[in-house]
Amino acid sequence: MDITHILEAVKQAGKHAKKTFEQEIYNDSESTCMDAREKSLNELVIKEDLICENIIISKIKEYNPNANVYSEESSDISRLKNDKSEIKYLIDPLDGTHNFFFGLPYWGICVAVLNSENVSIASIIYVPMMEMLLKCEGIKKPSYILSNNSWNRIYTKPRSLNKSLVCYDNQFYKLGDQAIETYNRLSKQCFTTRITGSAVCDAALIATGKINARIWNKANPYDIAAGMMIVKGAEGRVCDLQGNDINTLNEQVIMCSDEVLKDQLVKLI
Repeated sequence: MDITHILEAVKQAGKHAKKTFEQEIYNDSESTCMDAREKSLNELVIKEDLICENIIISKIKEYNPNANVYSEESSDISRLKNDKSEIKYLIDPLDGTHNFFFGLPYWGICVAVLNSENVSIASIIYVPMMEMLLKCEGIKKPSYILSNNSWNRIYTKPRSLNKSLVCYDNQFYKLGDQAIETYNRLSKQCFTTRITGSAVCDAALIATGKINARIWNKANPYDIAAGMMIVKGAEGRVCDLQGNDINTLNEQVIMCSDEVLKDQLVKLI
């Protein structure tokens, strides 16, 4: 499908968010953008989330007025399970809100286009502060990064578990004993672990070979839909904690660089 309208929307939203971040947050000046309201479980939604959401949805609706659009900031994700529309959009207008809020440059924007089975058929990730714009335009199609105005293939970087950097759930200690035990085993067997605060950035860095894996015990569909497709398109692997194929609605997810690492992680978990 033609994803030009999505690319334009994501770039426009990213440009706005980056300007706000650099001028009003990163430089620690007073900011009206920081007028935040509470969201469930201590999440924060700042005005920038909603501005980026509006930019992206407006562009999508210009192209496809009747499209169903699900956004993390304003949509009921429970409706997605029963939505059999041939085309629908799943967006996270600013993933890593807490990082953004505190002036950490680890945040991004993502859009996934889903089919009637809730499988991604096109995906875009944009990490403005790293100048990373990634796309995948079809099932089993390769993923690309925009570099010097040219789209170039990207690939994961295979590594064995003992040489891998593996990212893990934010606040995993709230998810129960199993998540804690898994992290303890993981931290002893991989090279190092990170808890970054942005699933979108983690997926982008797996797809470009900078990190090797990310594990979710309770994933959010908004955060993983685009990343799943882009990692696969970079010759990575995506599965549940038992190694099975998954779709966007799975909560337990492994994204990683290759089959060997996937098998090692499944065995460990």
